Amino acid sequence: MTDGKVITNVTDGLAVISSIIESSNNEVVYICPPSLLILSSELGLAERAKLFIQDGGRVRGIADFSYQYIEEIRELLDIGEDVRYIPQYQGIFLLVRDRKESISSMSVDAKSLSVDTPIVALWSEDPTYAEYLVSTFEMAWEQAIPAAERIEELLKEGPPNL
Repeated sequence: MTDGKVITNVTDGLAVISSIIESSNNEVVYICPPSLLILSSELGLAERAKLFIQDGGRVRGIADFSYQYIEEIRELLDIGEDVRYIPQYQGIFLLVRDRKESISSMSVDAKSLSVDTPIVALWSEDPTYAEYLVSTFEMAWEQAIPAAERIEELLKEGPPNL
């Protein structure tokens, strides 16, 4: 793929994300809703990320997560991902490989994300676009707090009253 390609369903999007992780050499960065973390974990992407990290790669991610997602975030921390929390992040979600290849959302209902959710995402190998996404990521990264701090805060508050 040399030009951008529009992705219109979650299954294809997760396949692209898997491919991006597997083809990475140095670093993968992402911003995503916690619902995508659950789908990713169920489909084995955390295992792919773990292997990438064991081979010397670096994975940094940002997620807006609540009490119900503590275990998924801990799983990522346990495999060596550097995860941070930013409250009520409303921007695009993205994943970028080695500042060269990326997938980014254009239209996604992140609150009700499932494998059946229609999406519009752009998959691109344009390094200029990848650099733009990385700069967006870095701005959010600087404002985010380490996930371990957020988990500690959530555990002190306890589970929400339903």
